[in-house]
Amino acid sequence: MKSTISIVPFDDHEQVSFYTLCFKGEDTEADKFLDKFPEGCEYDRDIDIIIKWIDQIGERGALERHFRPEGKHRDNVWAISIVTAHLRLYVIRLSENIVIIGNGDIKSTGTYNVDPILNEYVELLQEVDGCIRSRLRDGIITMHQKELYGNLTFHLKKKDNEK
Repeated sequence: MKSTISIVPFDDHEQVSFYTLCFKGEDTEADKFLDKFPEGCEYDRDIDIIIKWIDQIGERGALERHFRPEGKHRDNVWAISIVTAHLRLYVIRLSENIVIIGNGDIKSTGTYNVDPILNEYVELLQEVDGCIRSRLRDGIITMHQKELYGNLTFHLKKKDNEK
């Protein structure tokens, strides 16, 4: 069975366009992350830090030093923020001008792959990153400055344990 996911605009800054992922018929992954930690929750400080990092990245550019390396060496999966120890928000950093925000959660383990929820978010971004790189190579997707063009909808294979 396959699942349909699209890359959609999220927020535009001077130096960086932020996109996010959206499964067909659902809220965006970025909105799902923010909805998990409503104003007044115990993670307010962490959410504020992440939002400030996004704003700083947007104004300065998506330089590698603004992200925490996650995923594998062969992919473009990173995490925001490098400061907060409680939350992780995972992203695909395509360039210094284009970032795709995924989802994230409370980080309570040493590495993401030990936590099934965090691992699922990172694996999704790794799969989408692979699809993007393939389409970039084939010319189906192009990047120009802060913009992504082309077919930004993907049909992902669901894992056997998913409905």
